[in-house]
Amino acid sequence: MSEFLLEIGTEEIPASYILPATRNLEEKIKGFLEDKRIKFEEIKTFATPRRIAILVQGILERQEEWEIVVTGPPKKVAFDENGNPRKPLIAFAESRGVQTKDVFVVKTEKGEYIACKIKEGGKPSKELIESGLVEFINSIKFPKSMRWYDEFRFARPIRWILALFDSEVIEIEFADIKSDKITFGHKLLSKGKIIVNKPSLYEETLEKNFVIPNFQKRKDMLKQKLEAFAEEKGLKLVEDEELLNEVANLLEYPGVVLGKFDERYLDLPEQVVITAMKQHQRYFALKYPDGRLAPYFAAGINNLEKYSDIIRPGLERVLKARLEDAEFYAHEDLKKSLKERIEELKYVVFREGLGSVYDKLKRMEKIAEYIARFNTPLDMNILKEGLWLSKTDLTTLMIRDGKEFTKLEGIIGMEYALRQGIQEKAARIIFEHHLPRFPGDMLPESKEAAIVGISDRIDTIVAILKTGYEMTGSQDPLGLRRLIYGLFEIIKKLAIRFNLKEAIRIAASSLEADEEVSERATGIILERLEFYLEEREGIRYDLVDCVINSGGLDLYNLMQRAHHLNELYKKDMDSFLKVAVGQKRVANILEKLEGEPVVKEELFEKEEEKILYSKACKLEPRIKECIEKEDFRGALSLLMELKDPIDRFFDNVFVMTADRNIRHNRLSLLYYVRSIFNLYGDFSKIVIEGN
Repeated sequence: MSEFLLEIGTEEIPASYILPATRNLEEKIKGFLEDKRIKFEEIKTFATPRRIAILVQGILERQEEWEIVVTGPPKKVAFDENGNPRKPLIAFAESRGVQTKDVFVVKTEKGEYIACKIKEGGKPSKELIESGLVEFINSIKFPKSMRWYDEFRFARPIRWILALFDSEVIEIEFADIKSDKITFGHKLLSKGKIIVNKPSLYEETLEKNFVIPNFQKRKDMLKQKLEAFAEEKGLKLVEDEELLNEVANLLEYPGVVLGKFDERYLDLPEQVVITAMKQHQRYFALKYPDGRLAPYFAAGINNLEKYSDIIRPGLERVLKARLEDAEFYAHEDLKKSLKERIEELKYVVFREGLGSVYDKLKRMEKIAEYIARFNTPLDMNILKEGLWLSKTDLTTLMIRDGKEFTKLEGIIGMEYALRQGIQEKAARIIFEHHLPRFPGDMLPESKEAAIVGISDRIDTIVAILKTGYEMTGSQDPLGLRRLIYGLFEIIKKLAIRFNLKEAIRIAASSLEADEEVSERATGIILERLEFYLEEREGIRYDLVDCVINSGGLDLYNLMQRAHHLNELYKKDMDSFLKVAVGQKRVANILEKLEGEPVVKEELFEKEEEKILYSKACKLEPRIKECIEKEDFRGALSLLMELKDPIDRFFDNVFVMTADRNIRHNRLSLLYYVRSIFNLYGDFSKIVIEGN
């Protein structure tokens, strides 16, 4: 068994680029090995700010061999009248390295042809890997890259390439750099070039030179040190997985320094202090056991802790500067109440051509008033106070000028509101109406906050679409998809009820958008509901399509219908699919219905017609009642009772009879039955394999 190592050594790569690039390289190499049928046991990845590396172990010396059938000349020209091989056959056999006795005849659509079996593959693995090496490096993608050495692009300039197959160097030249068995250790703690004699020694060799190339190991090491340093002070680390990942990718050898700042800065909102540490300096916040923020921080350093006393003063100095800025912003901001700031929103542009943020709040108020009618009990005074204060922190120095603090929009508004004596529930709307800000984020706690958040999103969605914005599968720079998914999350968690089309109409009217924009907004949201329920809830898109085509526009109601339909599908798939097939047949045959669908019992000729009509008449009011009460499980159970009468009808009744009146009556009966199913959804939209 052999092993292969590729390390691309670079200048420092941005932390957020490192892991995606490493996965990209791993996928490329794995795909190459599988495509070339080179068997291997394991792939390991390594990544630091100055290197991306892949180690493949357990490689077979040669790729697999396989047989393929190759066709040659037609049989009629391959043999003479006595069955002896002619020149075309002899030439074919020689070109494929086989004897004429090894050929055989195959039948094709074009006739009979001569064919033979030949072996392919079996090439040395090292030779094949060497042929793909340049492409491996070229294939790595980055969000942004630099052009250097002619037209070659990479995140940062490449400084060395280490390429080994067992103990042999795979020789390539790339961007004027020749591969070797040389790598480099830590910039400060290691001396010069390091030789790696074989791939399996790579990780050990680097660790001896103060580089921890395994990301997870480096991250765990960093976390353990952070927690240990915090514990020494009787403190707890504020968990932040995103920051931990980032810092682990800024360091090659993780050391930790504990620093301190003046306690007076604890008078600032907690998130301001934490953000000053995180966004600008990549420091970790620490808390006392009782949950209070402590005047300490922990910082990852790309060095040994024995140098802490030299490093610490500089770290404390830069944090102090950021905290002083924040203190100044907060001091100035709190001189003016948030209520006084509402007027200032008239001068804050929402979007070019779409008025001010003040105008947006007026539109939001109309939408919120409409939605509130369906979601009582609510405190409308609290809702309106929170709504009108919800954007006021946009006028504060902290958000407007604070650079790294702009991410605290909503949080700052809530903190200032609480300090100015605004009721907590109204203050929380300022923050909670932004939720969720990203997938997996927390959601609003109160219905008042949820309705403000929904109103905000609907107004923004319609406003964006009014500009002619197009969202594609891969491109959505304005985050329309995120807005819509956030809408669904809020509605689902707090069971918010309203007619989507009417809410959009109100938004469009206030924005002076035409009917086409309203229809487009409704269509896009319903279309995304299919994707959302499939991605997040595991509900098939066609089941969602079924309930959407019920004509309902209450998104919460549609979600519940889809969930119960999915439950039935999983519980009794065979019966469910038979019902769906039946409804497809009904939908297809109803295309031939002409005139008003009126059922006349006196025209029934078959017992199956009478049974189906009688059953449908009995079930219709019960199904309507279940759907009105949102007893969707009950409604589906009753609909399933129509399966057998429908099956017997199709088995024994010829619908398209020559008698025009009988034919029309039978089509009208099917129309009536389908209208009962349509109370729940259009079951003909369900996809059946083979149909």
